[in-house]
Amino acid sequence: MNLPANFPLKKVIITVVSVVIVIALIITGVAVAVNGKAANATVDVEQVSNISTQYWGDQSSTYGNATSDFVQELYPDKEKAISKIFVKEGDTVKIGDTLLQYDTTKLQLTVESKELEEKKKKYELEQAEKELTKLQNTAPYVEPVIPEPEPEPTPTPVPESQAELYTEITEHSKPFKGAGTEEDPYVFLCTEDAVLTKGFLLKLLGVTDPRATPTPTPTPTPSAEPTAQPSEVPTAAPQPTVTPEPTAEPTTAPTEAPTPAPIEPTEAPAVSGMAWFKQMTFTRTNETGGESVPTPEPDFTLPDGPFVARFEVHEQDNENLPLVKGWQMDGDKISAGFFNEVISEPDDIQMPDLSYADPGISYDTGGSMYTAEELQQMIADKKQQIQDLKLNVKQAAHDLEKAKLDLENATIKSTVNGVVKSLTDLDTAMSTSSPFLVVSGGDGFYITASLNESLLGKVHVGDTVMASSWENGQMYAAEIVQISDFPNDNSDYYYDGSSNPNSSTYQFTARIADADGLKNGMGLDITLQAASDNASNAIYLFKAYIRSDDGGKYVLKVGDDNRVHKTYIKTGKTIYNQYLEIKSDTLTEEDYVAFPYGTSAIDGAKANGMEENTDENDGIDARGLDA
Repeated sequence: MNLPANFPLKKVIITVVSVVIVIALIITGVAVAVNGKAANATVDVEQVSNISTQYWGDQSSTYGNATSDFVQELYPDKEKAISKIFVKEGDTVKIGDTLLQYDTTKLQLTVESKELEEKKKKYELEQAEKELTKLQNTAPYVEPVIPEPEPEPTPTPVPESQAELYTEITEHSKPFKGAGTEEDPYVFLCTEDAVLTKGFLLKLLGVTDPRATPTPTPTPTPSAEPTAQPSEVPTAAPQPTVTPEPTAEPTTAPTEAPTPAPIEPTEAPAVSGMAWFKQMTFTRTNETGGESVPTPEPDFTLPDGPFVARFEVHEQDNENLPLVKGWQMDGDKISAGFFNEVISEPDDIQMPDLSYADPGISYDTGGSMYTAEELQQMIADKKQQIQDLKLNVKQAAHDLEKAKLDLENATIKSTVNGVVKSLTDLDTAMSTSSPFLVVSGGDGFYITASLNESLLGKVHVGDTVMASSWENGQMYAAEIVQISDFPNDNSDYYYDGSSNPNSSTYQFTARIADADGLKNGMGLDITLQAASDNASNAIYLFKAYIRSDDGGKYVLKVGDDNRVHKTYIKTGKTIYNQYLEIKSDTLTEEDYVAFPYGTSAIDGAKANGMEENTDENDGIDARGLDA
């Protein structure tokens, strides 16, 4: 951007600097105002112990009846062995007196067995969860896409064979190409079982036919006259040397030699044998049985060698198609070597699709052979199996807890004030399904009710329960004196707790110390306080004193300077819908916090409501901190 020469640049700079200064003054003023407001603001605070509570477990409700004649009955147990009985029939006992002692050795073995069973169930659950994860991460089988077969290309027409096919190669066989040299040998098209005649081999090697030399004339037969006239024999002796006509014929033979051209030694030398007979027979008897006629002269005769020849076998006996095999012979070197031409395959050669012909061919489908529907069903089945295994783990844990309780309660004590009414031997009691020891109580009132199996280990002998009467409207405190080791045979007992109502129930008995207004058989509503699995001294702060921002949940906690400061905390579960568990150690019951809402609830505000200790420890506030 080009500015004009007379543009007031100095004024612009002054204006920008002035705006920046004004903005800085505004920000500073706001900060001072905020800090001043925080320094002058006061906020009411409360001690944590006043706005928090503790959690001791859930409450459960059940129903029972009051009875004035409570009887304690002990039945034989096959899994327990009695080591000693401390009472006899007719003895008077009080609550807490020892009645008998079970053998702890067998009970300890039972506990160990239940521990192993619980570990086994947990392991099975762990393996099932791993299998579920594997199934959920398994890709379903996808049917491979088989490409459409490409149409076969129109075959290129092969030229017809122009070479003559030989099964027997003679000196008159004509090659279809070549000059007979080592670089360009004669090439013959032949069959795999073709043979070479001797005439061809002589031409190949360049050997002259030995029959080309003149044949001597046979000696004439002698006359009989010399036997009668022996004197004349010497004079007649020269006649054989004068009359040999064959010796005179060579002088006239040269003029007649061109007539037998087929047997010219330079063109077609003869060899012995059947092949020679075939080649050198130039006359044949005519069909009428008359005089022989000359054999026609061949159209082609190989030149005298030596030369190089190659013999090839091609597909479909066509020299234009690929070579099958062949051999080559060099008449000069008298050597032979088999050869095969290498036909290279094209780079883009396509292998035939045999997927339909061979069912054993497999495809890479991501390591899975299950379809999406099969995987979905398998995952559903595995989830159901995991649910069943979780129940098995819970049952194993319950059995272990019961075994531990049996070990802890190996010593059986009286739960009533009364008299030992009967004491029989175990075999008789087991055969008749009756108790072997009965203690009958005659004083006070007792409550008989049931609790859910989920409360075993959370409700104990000695715990106090509260009972209320429908008839008189009074409340009664009762102490649990007995919890049955065996589940009830029926579900006639009312249960209104938070546990599964379909699970087993166990009978318990509680003694009412102050039973004014109770009648025998009167119905009572009973409230049990179940201890928490992890009951502790954790603080449960009222939700209204907890606020959150992008950094998390926090409280306005009073610091050492008697001013509130934002303090972040870690929280847990909510109880009674209005208290939140404080899991961090940044807050104790002795600390003070402010209500985090309102115009005065700001970081740095002065705490109001903390009582100063004006005794001898002057300068120390109610929290024990320096003021």
